[in-house]
Formats: sequence, C-alpha cells, structure tokens
Amino acid sequence: DDPEYPGTHGTCTALRFGDETVFVTAAHVMRGNNDRTVVEVVLGFQGEPVRCRIGKILKPRPAADQFEAASDLAIMVPSSPPTFVDGDSAPYDLIRVTNLTAASRGSPFAVFGYPQASDRNAIDYATRTLTFGVAVAIGTYEAPSTFSGHHMLDVSTQDIGGPSGFSGGPVFRLFRDGETWTPSFAGIVTMGGPTRIHFIDVAFLSGFLLNEVFRRPAAS
Repeated sequence: DDPEYPGTHGTCTALRFGDETVFVTAAHVMRGNNDRTVVEVVLGFQGEPVRCRIGKILKPRPAADQFEAASDLAIMVPSSPPTFVDGDSAPYDLIRVTNLTAASRGSPFAVFGYPQASDRNAIDYATRTLTFGVAVAIGTYEAPSTFSGHHMLDVSTQDIGGPSGFSGGPVFRLFRDGETWTPSFAGIVTMGGPTRIHFIDVAFLSGFLLNEVFRRPAAS
C-alpha cells in the first residue's frame, strides 16, 4: 500500500481455455484498484521485466443471500495476448480439472502462492528490485465450505510465510500412480488462516469464465 514498503497482496494464476488466456486472483487482492488504476502482470523476471497490461477486470456479483466471500473472485482479461517466458511463467490449460464431488476427506492437495512473510522475499533498495519466492503447501481435503461454491483444505502455511499472500493461488488435487504424482486443477484460494484455507471450486470458476468472460453458449 505504501511505495516505500512494497510487498505482496496475493497471488495471480494464469489460466488458458482454448486460445483464450486470463489471469485470476481473489477479488480482495484487487480491492485498492479503481477505474484509473493501471494493472500489469509480470511474466518474465530475468533482465528487463516482461509485462502484460490488463484491459478489464471482471468480478462475479454475489446473490443477495450470500456472504460477499462467496464471489471473492477477480478475472483479469489482458488487453493483448500475453507473452509468457519459459522458466518464469506459463498458463495452466483447463483440460485436466478435478471433480470435487468425488474428493474424499483426507485426499492430498497442493496450494501454490507467494506468501507475504516468506523468508525468500527480498527488497534491494539500491537497485530498486524486488524478489519473491513461490511456495507450495501440501494439505488434505476437509469438506465443502459453508461459503457457496467453496471447499476447505487443512493445510499449514504459517511455516512458509503464510497465510497472507496465498489468496489467488491455484489449488490442485494430487493423484498418485506408483511413484508419480499428477496434479489436477481444483480451484483458486480466496481466504484462510494458518491451518485451513477456503478455495473457489473449479466448477464455479469455469462456469463464470464460460458464461461471462468467454461468452461460450452452454451445451444443450
């Protein structure tokens, strides 16, 4: 919030559906923005930063009987196709996604993000550069959340600098086949504490993307 004390408010996730790419985060991460705010996403970190300008930000409106957190989601649509940088950034293709109705309590999940208090974060005031380290936390599925469209994970983020900063990060269910673990996209983190997080279901997210962002007709 203060230019003299830069830091992270949350995490941003790049998702690709066909030839369309959007950036997704929690709406409260963008709470300080208005129509005059310029939003850019950094895609390359080696040498001169590679940035993508955001053209518009879309947020679902919660129903009258829902708590605001039920739609704590912000979709950032780039003003031009983003150029991702190998080794620094890449979108996740929405091909392999999780059916959360089949997730049993105790199923392994992973959460990625940029925790605010991570000891990997560094500010070099002499060179005016910021360094942030991505972190992963492994936890287990608990149950559907009391918030509409959400689910809960039991996961410890405090030891790696969380929970602040994980909002907007991707959640994956982990499937094991022998010695190999395969991730399946499950949703986006919206809120949580040191030992539990809530995340928006990929089904809710996909529905909003198809109906409100990409404007794809529903199957009949």
